[in-house]
Amino acid sequence: MKILFIGNSHTFVHYVPARFVQFCKDHGVQAEAVMLTHPGMGLDWHLKQSQTYYNLMCGGYDAVVLQHNAHPFPGRESLLEAGEAIAALVPAGTKTFLYMTWTEKSNPQGQEAMCAAYEALAGRIGAVVCPVGRLWWPLTHAHPEADFYFADGEHTSVLGASLAAAVIGRTVLGLELDPETCFADAQSLARMYQDPRMVDLTVRDGQLALE
Repeated sequence: MKILFIGNSHTFVHYVPARFVQFCKDHGVQAEAVMLTHPGMGLDWHLKQSQTYYNLMCGGYDAVVLQHNAHPFPGRESLLEAGEAIAALVPAGTKTFLYMTWTEKSNPQGQEAMCAAYEALAGRIGAVVCPVGRLWWPLTHAHPEADFYFADGEHTSVLGASLAAAVIGRTVLGLELDPETCFADAQSLARMYQDPRMVDLTVRDGQLALE
């Protein structure tokens, strides 16, 4: 299975696509993931990049996973407009998945609007939602000892990125999305080896940095 991830730092921090590939391998499926990401940018930005058009229209992918801005979430109409435009580029043989994100640690009350927007877009374009945001807060409350957030309260910890990969993996492979099973998957994926040469999010002198 060849899959394309389009998004921003909530896709590339702690390499969600690599964790997705590992999830697939653990379930007997060989997957190849390609990632098109840029910090702070949404699907509207990707619509202006040549690599988006080339990969979607010429890449021969089995599936594409789309992720929009999250912090702050620009709203339902922004997601619908950009999502519908990018979906129009997806070939008939490529299945579309939507990577539903989570709200800021200080903004749990905003999650429902974000979830509803992703679900509305899925209905319009015939996509399947990977409901990371739907599981995020219930699992946060069920496991107060487990922090899914990075130090900034917006990005993921390694465990949070692993949860996202597990939910996406289970959705793409058509597996059950039981929250506790997803949490167990995340704990396993959090132990995945990551080559130290790969840049990732860190904090240096009190500031976020990629190094």
